[in-house]
Amino acid sequence: MNPLTLLYIEDDRDIQSIYALQLENLVDKIIYAGDGQEGYELYLLHKPEIILLDINMPKLDGISLAKKIREIDKEVKIIITTSYADQDKLLAAIELSLVKYILKPIEPKILEETINRAKEEIFLKVKKEEKRVFLLDESQIWNATDEKLTRDNEEIKLTKNERRLLSLLSQNKNRVYTFFEIFDALSHDDFYKEFDANQIRALVKLIRKKIPKNAILNVYGEGYRFNPLH
Repeated sequence: MNPLTLLYIEDDRDIQSIYALQLENLVDKIIYAGDGQEGYELYLLHKPEIILLDINMPKLDGISLAKKIREIDKEVKIIITTSYADQDKLLAAIELSLVKYILKPIEPKILEETINRAKEEIFLKVKKEEKRVFLLDESQIWNATDEKLTRDNEEIKLTKNERRLLSLLSQNKNRVYTFFEIFDALSHDDFYKEFDANQIRALVKLIRKKIPKNAILNVYGEGYRFNPLH
């Protein structure tokens, strides 16, 4: 796995220095910021994998900063620290997909467990993505992570619905996806679109012109299943 960077945003430099040594033993690189605005600028510059931030900071508070980051990044691991349990802020934090909400003074054991939990989540995601490259025949590859279809390293252009179909089916190559599940994946941004199984059949027919025919199997009466070589 690539080196992990942690962004530590805390306006109290004495507190930062207390936990700096422990954090340095848990991640590969630490970037320090003294307020929310500086933290956001450093996040944009370095794109760390983990963010440890205080909830009460000048210029931009922790909840507002976390919300701002979540608008553009759903993956970064965010850990919030606070000196008191504020019910309203706790409820707001729930929506931010945090690794943990830690009360100060931070116990070293809890900090270590929380950082390790974030690292484990990152590791599992990386391992999952590594397995999302499928060989369709001797020279054709579907990269589900990047949503790219290539033959002999040359990209084959896909329509939006062709890409959505392959992305859905490749989530689980052992599962049969029903017509309704495929319809939902194709039309999730078109609320008023009416279900039409024939449109799905036509889409499969079109995409089979770009991939090996047997890469998508028709399971009679049920739907379709992804069938790569590897």
